[in-house]
Amino acid sequence: MPAVGGVARRATKINEARAANQFVLLLDAGDSLTGDQLPAKSTQGRTSVEIMNRLGYDALALGPQDLSLGLEALRQRTDEARFALLSANATAIETGARIAQPFVVRTIGTHQVAIIGLSGAAAAAGITVTDPQEAAAAAVAEVSGQADIIILLSHAGLAVDQAIAAAVPGIDVIVSGGPGGRPEPARDPTTGALIVHADEAQPGHAGRVLGMQTLDFDASGQLQNAQIEYIQLGPEIADDAEVAAWLLGAMNK
Repeated sequence: MPAVGGVARRATKINEARAANQFVLLLDAGDSLTGDQLPAKSTQGRTSVEIMNRLGYDALALGPQDLSLGLEALRQRTDEARFALLSANATAIETGARIAQPFVVRTIGTHQVAIIGLSGAAAAAGITVTDPQEAAAAAVAEVSGQADIIILLSHAGLAVDQAIAAAVPGIDVIVSGGPGGRPEPARDPTTGALIVHADEAQPGHAGRVLGMQTLDFDASGQLQNAQIEYIQLGPEIADDAEVAAWLLGAMNK
């Protein structure tokens, strides 16, 4: 969970984006439930879910740090969330069942947009993470009849996401989190999938950058144009007063 300034400034830019655009998806590529800040760590991500509810997130892919909370805490966070916690490849060791829904479908204008979540390898009690490329291919096949646009929200890392982009047709956009740096956005020459990289958080600096992708699709759901901007959430951006007040209250409890 980002520090107060980062979250309150994030809220300001999110509100600006919604005021300027008719259709906005708010997504997170993972490792955002606990981070390195209070009160997120002390509440096992409960306050992170609360603020993401307030900001109106649509989906979060479960990253390794999120999975390390364990099955019981993740079930509690899932019950509390008004957005989708996603993973197509995190399963319970005891039962072999997925611990989260693999995807969610949102209606955006005239399009049905599927958002698939993918986890990176994690050391978490009671949880195993299966091969991400196999899981991505299975999820795309499962959802392809329900959506004309498919977004993969991944914390598997850039190298894995590049391999998925090349091998799994049908994905329009991969929002890549996890290891691998932040390269320039690129489209795979074989499948045409666009890979954009989420900000790679550093200790003490989580949530200080907001990535904004403006994507244009034609009537059939084919990606035509993409513009990518990374917004530094510095002090020149005003805090959203309501969110800042809530965060200060949460930290002082």
